[in-house]
Amino acid sequence: MFIGTLVNGIAYGMILFLIACGFSLIFGVMGILNLAHGALYMLGAYFGLTLAILGYKGYFLLAALIGALGAGLMGIFWERIFLSRLYRQLPEQVLLTLGLIYIFSNLVLWVYGPMAKMGTPPSFASGFVRIFGTLISTYRLFLIVIGIFVAIGMYLFQEKTRYGAIIRAGLTDKEMTIALGINYRLVSSLVFFLGASMAGFAGFLGTPIIGALPTMSFDILLLAVAVMVIGGIGYIEGALLGAMMIGLIDSFGKVYFPDFAMFTIYVAMIIILLVRPIGLLGRSR
Repeated sequence: MFIGTLVNGIAYGMILFLIACGFSLIFGVMGILNLAHGALYMLGAYFGLTLAILGYKGYFLLAALIGALGAGLMGIFWERIFLSRLYRQLPEQVLLTLGLIYIFSNLVLWVYGPMAKMGTPPSFASGFVRIFGTLISTYRLFLIVIGIFVAIGMYLFQEKTRYGAIIRAGLTDKEMTIALGINYRLVSSLVFFLGASMAGFAGFLGTPIIGALPTMSFDILLLAVAVMVIGGIGYIEGALLGAMMIGLIDSFGKVYFPDFAMFTIYVAMIIILLVRPIGLLGRSR
C-alpha cells in the first residue's frame, strides 16, 4: 500500500506542479492574481476531451495539444482584453477572475452537461506494472515522467535563456527591467500564454485519473494556492517542491486520515506561513 500511495501522490503532485507553476509565474512576473487559472485547467480538460466526445478516440497527444493550446489562447485573450488593465489593482483582479470562473463553469455545464467525463490513457501508458509486489498504474508513472521533463525544461528556460533572464529580472525589479528598454508587455504575454497552456495541459492529463467536472475550477485552485504558499512565488523549483508536498500529503492523508485529508493540507500551509511566509524556496525582493 505504501508504494502505491507514494506513486499516486507523486503523480498527483506532477499535475499540481503543471498548474501551480504557471499560476505562480503569472503572479510573480505580472503581479496578477489570476484566480481564473482554475478555469483554464478546466477548459484544457474539456477542450482535449472534445475529440473523444466527437468520436475521435486514440488521439491522446493531439488532444493534449488541443487542450494546452486552447487554454493558452483563452488566457492570452483574458490578459489582453481585461487583466492588462488591472495592474496592481488586486481587489479588481480577484473580482474579475472569480467572475470568469463562474461564467466559464456555467458555459461548460451548458455545453457538456453536469456529468463527470473521464479521459482514456494512451495505449502506450495503459495497464499496470508490478513494483515491489505492488501493482502500479502505468499512466501514473507516465505522468511522473512528463512532470520531470517539464520541470527540467522550465528550469532551463528560466535559468539559461534570455527570456528566462528577463523573467527573473522582472521578478526582482519590474520597473528597472522596463527602464532598460525591454518590452516587458511582450514578455508578460509570453508568460501568461505559457502559464495558461500548462494549466490546460495539466487539465487534460488529469482526466484519466481525476476526470472533468464543471465544478473542478475551484477544487484545483485551492490546491494551486497551497502549492504557491508552501513553495514560494515565481520560481520553478518552489512550485515543484510545493506540488510534491501537497500531492503526498493529499495521497497519504486520504489513505490514513480520510476524514482529515484536506485539513492536513491547510495545516501544512499554516505552518509554512508561520515559519517562512515567503515559502520554502521563495526569495525576498
